[in-house]
Amino acid sequence: MPTIEISIIIPTFNEEETISQCLETVIDIPGIEVVVADGGSTDRTVKIAEKHKDVKVVTSVMGRGIQMNRGAESSGGEILLFLHADCVLPGEDIFNVRNVIGSSSFVGGAFKIRLLSDKFHYRIIEKGINFRSKVFKLPYGDQGLFVKRSVFEQLGGFREMPNCEDLDFVCRLKKHGEIFILDERISSSIRRWKNHGILRTSFRNQFLLASYVLGRRY
Repeated sequence: MPTIEISIIIPTFNEEETISQCLETVIDIPGIEVVVADGGSTDRTVKIAEKHKDVKVVTSVMGRGIQMNRGAESSGGEILLFLHADCVLPGEDIFNVRNVIGSSSFVGGAFKIRLLSDKFHYRIIEKGINFRSKVFKLPYGDQGLFVKRSVFEQLGGFREMPNCEDLDFVCRLKKHGEIFILDERISSSIRRWKNHGILRTSFRNQFLLASYVLGRRY
């Protein structure tokens, strides 16, 4: 049985419209396992994932942090890569994660982001996200967070929070070593901005960031 180098963990809840595209580029790669951590989907998400014989499906109570922890517990890789179900990560870029983690100074990281729209205002949002993550080393979960398993376990995984579990994890991770932002891009859906409006979504994101940073406790 081949050694598992990287475990890709995908939390899902009613993602039947996106999960196939997400899985297509990351399955059937030697040394890579894929774990779908479902939070009780009532649509065809689980059935679609189970069609792929090499995809492991685990279930838990709903909550992204809880689901990602459950997926990590069920995985065997020395590197954990957390991928949102509405994101697409090119398979050839995955092994760059291994190259980064191979350096003793880096404990984790993420990818730059590309929003799946040709509209100009999304390019502006994209640039802002990539600037924040590159300069301040504060990537969010939709950028494909990756981490050494040993460090993930030391941190106790993700905290069970209603939101900001990714930001909280990254802030704690930074205390253990350097975070690396890969130049390769992960493609992400624009559905949050489309469903709730660009200004409202952008304001909410900044509000949550400010609220967390000002009120965080370790």
